[in-house]
Amino acid sequence: MAASPATKTAAQTASMTALMAPRSVAIIGATERADASSSFVMRNLMAQSFTGRILPVNPKGGEIFGHRAATSLTALDEVPDVAVICIAAERANAALSEAAGMGVKAAVILASGFAETGNEGRARQTELVEIAERHGMAICGPNCLGLFNLNSGAALYSSTLPSSMKRGPLALVSHSGASAIALANTGRIGLSHIVSSGNSAATDLPDYIGWLAHDEATSVIGIVAETVRDPDAFRTAMEAVHASGKTVIVLRAGRSAGGQRATAAHTGALAGSNEAYGSFFRQTGVIEVPTMDDFIETATLLSAINARPARKGVAIVGVSGGGVAHVADLADEAGLDVPALSANTVTTLRALLPPFASPQNPLDTTGVVFADASIYTRVLETVAADPSIGVIVAAQDAPAGLDDTTAAEYLGIAGAVAAFQRDRDIPTVLMSNLSGGHHPAVRAAADGAIVLNGTRASLAAIRALLDKTPPRAVEAGVMPAPDRHWTALLTSGQQLTEREAKAFCAANGMAIPHEVLATTEEEAAEAARSIGFPVVMKVESPDLPHKTEAGGVRLGVGSEREARSAFHDIMRNGRAFAPDATIHGVVVQEMVSGGVEVLLGLARHEPFGLGMVVGVGGVLVELVAETAFELLPVDRTLALEMIGRTKLGKLLAGYRGAPAADIEALATMMVQLSDLASAYGEHIEAIDLNPVAVLPQGQGARLLDALVIPRS
Repeated sequence: MAASPATKTAAQTASMTALMAPRSVAIIGATERADASSSFVMRNLMAQSFTGRILPVNPKGGEIFGHRAATSLTALDEVPDVAVICIAAERANAALSEAAGMGVKAAVILASGFAETGNEGRARQTELVEIAERHGMAICGPNCLGLFNLNSGAALYSSTLPSSMKRGPLALVSHSGASAIALANTGRIGLSHIVSSGNSAATDLPDYIGWLAHDEATSVIGIVAETVRDPDAFRTAMEAVHASGKTVIVLRAGRSAGGQRATAAHTGALAGSNEAYGSFFRQTGVIEVPTMDDFIETATLLSAINARPARKGVAIVGVSGGGVAHVADLADEAGLDVPALSANTVTTLRALLPPFASPQNPLDTTGVVFADASIYTRVLETVAADPSIGVIVAAQDAPAGLDDTTAAEYLGIAGAVAAFQRDRDIPTVLMSNLSGGHHPAVRAAADGAIVLNGTRASLAAIRALLDKTPPRAVEAGVMPAPDRHWTALLTSGQQLTEREAKAFCAANGMAIPHEVLATTEEEAAEAARSIGFPVVMKVESPDLPHKTEAGGVRLGVGSEREARSAFHDIMRNGRAFAPDATIHGVVVQEMVSGGVEVLLGLARHEPFGLGMVVGVGGVLVELVAETAFELLPVDRTLALEMIGRTKLGKLLAGYRGAPAADIEALATMMVQLSDLASAYGEHIEAIDLNPVAVLPQGQGARLLDALVIPRS
């Protein structure tokens, strides 16, 4: 009888607890040899005062670091919670299988030589995963440094752990061992756990996140991710994070365009995997950061303040007009609101500061605060009381290169910020514009304050705090019943023609121009006459997706004679461009004039599936090359947000006197495209609708060209 979901979840939680908070640890391959991974693990466990039992295993027995060694796992007098397997990859799975057989719930496999090394290693990793799944084990690794629970001292970690490491609310989980070492040892943040998960073969990010969501010692989870393998499991784990009021920060490797896969459609070229990850993290409420500096500053701030401030206004306070203006410039770039201060605030500041001061935001207190730090305190109190201010940035540089005498001039300001922060709910940060931070004496005087380093990274951290909200639910549309005709066409292995692609979209509610397929010059002339001049004429061929390059498009055809000539030229050009192409004829199409040309489409990015792209289209698509991308589904609210995220929003609103376009009609078409994908998405690789003509307000939107690429 299969285990129920509740029973399975309880077993998974028990296995993760055995891994993350073990009460007993078996070290397989234990030795005192200084360079051995097991030696590091045992010395770390002892140095960190592990509160549980340390159980070394070595075939020779004896004592290892003062602990009696068992000759095998089965010779132990208890079943350990976790086995740390410190032997070569070729023997690791046998040890794992033995541990599983005696009921060990978790393991740490430190060895390399698995999927990262080739076919033999991949087979070895597949076997490892099968053992873990069969026995319900949680596995850290392989090819990892291990993990460290700072609260229990469970240092299952095969590298040196400095004694200066502080306990605190940040749990760090990293696919990269080197990144884990770098971020854990800045001395800036207190840690609850460090996990170097390596290949994450059987236990991956969702498992760690889900467990940490319920860990009382953790309020912020910092992730260094190389990939997200299971989006659904990740979403579920993030639901637990939000329910517990915690935060996840992610630094992702592989963000460059070199790692992105493009398709034949513009949508694939303009929205790569980086955009897909960004959308996924937005949807799941993850704070994504681009650099290690951003990671540290964001983690520092959110470890100190987890609740979003009541107001979004940022006050910038300093002792230099040029300095605070510089911070204000970068705050604007970061999208922060630096509002004007109220009349009452200005009046109070004017009484506090010298006559030559300018009470405003950003605020230059002038050098008077060096002589009397109490003035700085009263400035902070006054600004904090302003009804528009939610965060105060005390921008004060005091570089490490200052001599002690000069550094002493800044101690009063640092102390004032620290004292103010202790007594107030409003977040106040002491910020160095330099990423190197403050002079040690100034940093010591600021003890108790939130100290951030580097202007851009610090302001990005503040933006993350101010934007911190649970993800907004997107309303899925009504999934249309798939039509057998279109399903058969999409799965036929044949490329759809433009006319078929547009008919497919029209069958799902999108407006297209009237058009007729002509196979002779006379048919073309008759079609043009019946549609009404001027018309557009395009080659119809599944082998010519980019018709303009093939000389297969004519615009503004104004007579029957021109239609005959255009038919002849288009057919000749198509055959010359691609002699082996199948050409069905020429489509004669109603010419839609005016409006704004938009690119709209779908692009697939695994493991997330299809997402939607929208941006400036037509002939400007490559020149502007600016789009918004979101994973499906897309509802009306999200559609309008995407439109407003790019230059397209300004064009549609009526740029330089042009009439406002029908934004609502475009949003409706975006929802229709999302609904289409819900019905046929498994058969679609990409869709490129370019251009969509968004006509003046109230006149709707028309799909003028379409490319549908079926999924192989």
